[in-house]
Amino acid sequence: MLNKQNNLFIHFFIGLTILLFSISLASAQQTGATVTNISHTTKGTVQPDSRNDSKGTINTVILTATQQDMKWKAYVGNVSSTFVLDDANDYSIYRWNMDSFAGQVYITRNNSITWGSVDCATAGNKVTEDSSIGHLSVSADSVNRTFASQIHRNLTVGSKFIANDTCYSTATWQNSTQPTLTKTIPFQEILLWDGSHMAYTTFVENDKAGYRNDTPSTTYDFQAIVPDDGQASSSPLRYYFYLELS
Repeated sequence: MLNKQNNLFIHFFIGLTILLFSISLASAQQTGATVTNISHTTKGTVQPDSRNDSKGTINTVILTATQQDMKWKAYVGNVSSTFVLDDANDYSIYRWNMDSFAGQVYITRNNSITWGSVDCATAGNKVTEDSSIGHLSVSADSVNRTFASQIHRNLTVGSKFIANDTCYSTATWQNSTQPTLTKTIPFQEILLWDGSHMAYTTFVENDKAGYRNDTPSTTYDFQAIVPDDGQASSSPLRYYFYLELS
């Protein structure tokens, strides 16, 4: 009788251990995000300036222009999520509609990321990325030089902890103004690498003032820039979106 009770206890303990282990693995899970397009905009046309100088003169002038960079594009918006207890066939036993959360948005050109291998992108990974999409790594608007700093807050990708100031990073603007890059500002963006693919990663905020300086300020949960093909005649690059929320 005692042995039978001991066996039952052992089986219960093993089952409980497996359950808790499964829950811990699922507590931070990347999932593909559904993307709903709200708007699509680009820079407006700028009319040329002109002069009417006197005949027989030599005129020294400075020409300035603000030109749309066709080698990049941006995604901004808000995040909504439902936390669920589902089985393998997506039948739910319970759901929670979340109204505040933290986490990351991952934007990548590959629909299959090896999450267990994700770490900070190296300087060599940046050069590889530039080469693969027709960017020159020495150019000011290359991936290499756009993500030149290493200032960001820490994050956890699945079970992988990434310490602050270890990945190459930048930050998108607020109120049409370039920010001073610190560990505390919103809309930081960092480069992650899974061994083969780049993942442009930004933090999920909660209704922070975004890049527009209209009144009232437009708020977003995330902002990110990603590179496009540097060849003018090439088709635009497709990106996939993942969310990891807590």
